[in-house]
Amino acid sequence: MRREWDKHHLLNVFYQVVEKGSFSKAADHLNLPNSSVSKAVSQLESHLGKTLLLRTTRALSMTDEGEIVYKRAQGLLEGFRALEEELEELDSTPKGKLRITFPNTLGRMLFSQICNDFLKAYPDFELELIFTASLLDLIDENIDVAFRTWFTLPDSPFYSLSLLKVKLLFVASPDYLARFGTPKSLECLTKHNVLVTRHSTLENAWAQDDGTHHTFSGNLIANNRFHIREAVLAGIGIGMLPSYFCQKDINRGAFVELLPELNRGHKTLGAIYRMKRDSSKKLDTFLSFVEQRLAESEIPE
Repeated sequence: MRREWDKHHLLNVFYQVVEKGSFSKAADHLNLPNSSVSKAVSQLESHLGKTLLLRTTRALSMTDEGEIVYKRAQGLLEGFRALEEELEELDSTPKGKLRITFPNTLGRMLFSQICNDFLKAYPDFELELIFTASLLDLIDENIDVAFRTWFTLPDSPFYSLSLLKVKLLFVASPDYLARFGTPKSLECLTKHNVLVTRHSTLENAWAQDDGTHHTFSGNLIANNRFHIREAVLAGIGIGMLPSYFCQKDINRGAFVELLPELNRGHKTLGAIYRMKRDSSKKLDTFLSFVEQRLAESEIPE
């Protein structure tokens, strides 16, 4: 909208004319030509269909309608200034509410601590965390950010951010390996007690780059990787666990990674969100924090 048709501008010019007592003083205060000030007041009068000021060569006075506009203008302009200050403060101090969803295991193992640390750093934020095995609809469920893993990012109308690569690792406890030996190949691994996770399908196979498949079996199937991890720690068998889930256990010596040379197509851990980051300060602040924390994590790419 052109400036002369900006109602806020017209109202502000009229207000300054009354406050300063003349068109010329208002023009000096606003750093505008006298003609622009006179034109702005005329445009406001034309828009309202009322005469607001009575002009003579010696004096300037308000009509009854002008007094009403002047009184209202003061509150409106002060309110607008307060709005500007509030928005400026929001830009300088990010705050707001975010609804975030994660897969159960991923959320608990990787993001719970990150979110806690984020709230310590930004106490004016409010986070609603939704842990679920379901892929929630971002629009229907009013989700701001969804963290997911994928081999290939599916077609989506939303924005996405790749955070890190995740690979599936074979791990066992030193106690298990001391009792049953360390497998040196996939063929050997098929003879061990491999603990299996079942979600929508049974995760009990490994495909090599040459297309060869190996199927494993064991005496424990669970739909929760936390229980598989506990069983591996207890020395019951060998687990297939995501790197983000077991890297700390490997680093502290509780797990031994087996056959590290194997490569089972890396998944991508990423975020999907509805708004551009540069249009939402709160979203950008949160995602930047997550990026930094994951970059500092012990999880190898």
